[in-house]
Amino acid sequence: MRGLTLNLLVAFVYALLMGDLGMREWLTGFLVGFLILTLFPRALGTELYVARVRAVSRFAWFFIKELTWANIQVALMALQPRPHLTPLIVAVPLRLEGEAAQTMLAATITLMPGTVAMGFNPERTVMYSHAIGIPDPGDARASVTKVEDYLLDIIDPLGRAAAHAGPRAQEVRS
Repeated sequence: MRGLTLNLLVAFVYALLMGDLGMREWLTGFLVGFLILTLFPRALGTELYVARVRAVSRFAWFFIKELTWANIQVALMALQPRPHLTPLIVAVPLRLEGEAAQTMLAATITLMPGTVAMGFNPERTVMYSHAIGIPDPGDARASVTKVEDYLLDIIDPLGRAAAHAGPRAQEVRS
């Protein structure tokens, strides 16, 4: 929360210095504050905040692209006289832990046309999903796993970045 507090403080000070507490000054101040926090994350102790904001931004961009593409695909299927729906139900092993994160995953894939989260096994280690328009069950699992990857990046942006960067990056962080 430290990063958000500093960012809001910079936005407020910027708006005061501009002499107007309007939305434009707040937004500009917020962006200037985020730029400062991005340039000096270690000195200000905002590494986690900056990494999480970047992860949320990547997720939002990914979600908008996938949502648009899925809408186009479902619309094209609906316009065909005899669409090849290829409905299937897949079991997707989960790496996400916790009900909130798993619910976010289920909500995200359900919002995308052509996919529906059907539920979890009793241990909540597997999610069952229904999909149309994807002929291969492996591709259907991969699409859910891709969403899960973005959510994992939001939950632990620094840990996953170090895990993907290799042993040298983990040595530097220690």
